[in-house]
Amino acid sequence: MNDLQSRKQEFAECLRQHQSQLFGYIHSLLRNLSDADDLFQQTSLILWKKFAEYDRNRSFLSWACGVARFEIANFLRARSRQQLYFSDELNLLLIETHEALKHDEIESRREALAKCTAKLRASDRKLLEDCYREDSGVAVVAEKQGRSPQSVHNSLRRIRRALFECIRRTLAQEAKPEWSI
Repeated sequence: MNDLQSRKQEFAECLRQHQSQLFGYIHSLLRNLSDADDLFQQTSLILWKKFAEYDRNRSFLSWACGVARFEIANFLRARSRQQLYFSDELNLLLIETHEALKHDEIESRREALAKCTAKLRASDRKLLEDCYREDSGVAVVAEKQGRSPQSVHNSLRRIRRALFECIRRTLAQEAKPEWSI
């Protein structure tokens, strides 16, 4: 096998092993699933082009997330005029905070969020889905439901607070040693 084939195979294996974590990282920083998918594809291409620069002594996922971070920052700067995106300062803070979390911790939080979301009332789950759907937003949902945007914002705040508390309790419960009472 020649060097190029070997590099292609190594890259494909690294990306295959970490693609869900990399996509999760990108999606956690972007609200829109379509944008996250586009940036994942773009990041994958850049990773392939720069794979010769990859230091095999480092974690592939950390390196890939670093490349993705720059792509996300560039994307957000270009789209900053749209109101669906946070300011550059807040995005950079989110990125830094996200990088500070261990990948296992992120996965634990994601699992806790799924469990806690499943515990919500059906109407609250539907409101979350409606508001965070790709082409929706608070104003559109409020109009469809015959509610004021402020009323929907208040409901979302209550739901987010409940999810936060549930996730906090779930993670605290999981952190307790099995032998403790």
